Amino acid sequence: MQWGASPPPYLSRGAREYNWVVHTIRYADKMKRRNKALAASKAACLGAVICWLCSGGVTPPSGDAAGAGLPLDARPNAGAGQNSISPQAPPCLAESAFSKSLPKGFHWPEAGDELSLRVLEEYGATFVAQGVATPPVVIFPDQNAVSHWQSNLSTEQAEFAGVPVRLQRAAMQALMKAREEAIQTHAGISPRASDAAQRSYDETLELWRSRVDPGLRHWIARGALSAAEAERIRKLPARQQASAILKLERRGLYFSKDFSKSILFSVAPPGASQHLSLLAFDVKEHDSPVVRSILERHGWFQTVRSDLPHFTYLGVDKNLLPRLGLKMVRSGGRVFWLPDLECPMSAHLAKDANVFSVCSVQGRPYPNAASGDRNQTKFSAPSVR
Repeated sequence: MQWGASPPPYLSRGAREYNWVVHTIRYADKMKRRNKALAASKAACLGAVICWLCSGGVTPPSGDAAGAGLPLDARPNAGAGQNSISPQAPPCLAESAFSKSLPKGFHWPEAGDELSLRVLEEYGATFVAQGVATPPVVIFPDQNAVSHWQSNLSTEQAEFAGVPVRLQRAAMQALMKAREEAIQTHAGISPRASDAAQRSYDETLELWRSRVDPGLRHWIARGALSAAEAERIRKLPARQQASAILKLERRGLYFSKDFSKSILFSVAPPGASQHLSLLAFDVKEHDSPVVRSILERHGWFQTVRSDLPHFTYLGVDKNLLPRLGLKMVRSGGRVFWLPDLECPMSAHLAKDANVFSVCSVQGRPYPNAASGDRNQTKFSAPSVR
């Protein structure tokens, strides 16, 4: 029997009080189960996205598997373009604001490409930048692909504190205006190092090796890795080596600078740095809230949680970022903007917390993101160098 706000008056006072307490407890328990189901449905939707991406639901890009046939053009991103996302994708991904804001010609990662998925998840904000050219792939395959794509960009170069800086023209013009405003407030905006802006594929490869080689030596010395296996990994091509390192990290053999966390917290995989797009700039004065506020007003935002000096040109006002499918994340007193790939809970409300306990794609079960299964694909926050 349900009474709504209060029990009926014809019951005795004691009965009314007793039944009211029972009703209140039942209502609280019902709300607790509902909140649990909401949390489970949110995790299940993200799990469904991962299932689809990792188990064959992606339309592979055309051209050679190594990436040689990809159309590495430099057309400005007008948003809401036609990209290669599969019509079989979960609605929460295919219909997301982030997906709709991707540029025409953007190629989603191939099925099972964990490396690209982790890159896109954590610092894919650059792919929805407006008024500029954005990379058509998550990870460039080699130096030739990067050089070809960069050569088609409209760029501009200027000196910052004696360091030559090259960026896409719109990004540079916005940065120059930000520097002028900073000077008026007796602040400054200068590069953290000589490689604060544009980088080549080979530079990203060198930075990657600066973490991999010490890591291999460290785990050999600890007896966790044989010298033969380390040498095999060291000789692998960059893309395969990055995947091999991620597999070692699933065993707890981490390759960050202090060997305590994922290498992706410390350096981007070769070909994956935002600096390749000429839309990223490492700021020496990044600790200043005034400088960060000025950069925001000119379209420069922080988009990588683990890289504090790193700013990305997105080309729009802060209020418009959610429309591009980016979510605001607060960490360490700062604001970061990351791709929002989660499903709205209202669209996938589960009646029971176990509704989406297992997702199966093409007959292969995949553990729910909420299950805590140690073997499921994990998306941790990587860092761009």
